[in-house]
Amino acid sequence: MNNFKIGLRVWIAISSMVGFLGGWALLAHSPKPAQPTQPAAVVQQVDLPPLPPMPSFNMQNTNFQPLPVVPQTNFSLPRLRTGGS
Repeated sequence: MNNFKIGLRVWIAISSMVGFLGGWALLAHSPKPAQPTQPAAVVQQVDLPPLPPMPSFNMQNTNFQPLPVVPQTNFSLPRLRTGGS
């Protein structure tokens, strides 16, 4: 069994190295991205109207609804302990 474990670990190490080097070779020899042959069309910018000013946080806003009060329940659960460290 010990020889099988050693052989399996060696097989995993070798196959990992082959896969890494093979992927590296495939990426190194992949075609490079094509360069654009024509310049992109020029888009003119359109001026947008200004935004209204933001309201201050100090001001009371009546548009908000208050959150409902949720009753809190106090009950205790037993602590789960494991025998580990």
